[in-house]
Amino acid sequence: MSTEILSPAQPQQDPLAQITLPPRVFVASLASIALVVGLVLGLLPVRVSTLDTTTTVKVSCGNTLGGVETPQLAASLGRPERPILAEYVAMCDRGIDARALPAWTLFFGGMIGWIWLGAVRRRKSGVE
Repeated sequence: MSTEILSPAQPQQDPLAQITLPPRVFVASLASIALVVGLVLGLLPVRVSTLDTTTTVKVSCGNTLGGVETPQLAASLGRPERPILAEYVAMCDRGIDARALPAWTLFFGGMIGWIWLGAVRRRKSGVE
């Protein structure tokens, strides 16, 4: 029977700690992604399909900032009659409205996230 004194076990470092993001970096990445995706969705033009069933053609309506660009829409449709143009303007308006809510929610959510990151102080590490 041997009486050997063992040194206290060294605490093993968690392997997940090496690849896990700190909470502040995670929030910053989410805010950045939301800001960029919201801005892209807000600025890209909305496109709707034409009513012609023989060909698949899409026309550009405008983006969420400017709304429906009626002269550009009429030119891309080949100067249709007023009732047809009015139907296309209504379709474009519905398409822009459907994109506006997620686009601006993501954009302003990302902006609020970055403002929060700048305003909230970091926790001090260590014992004071």
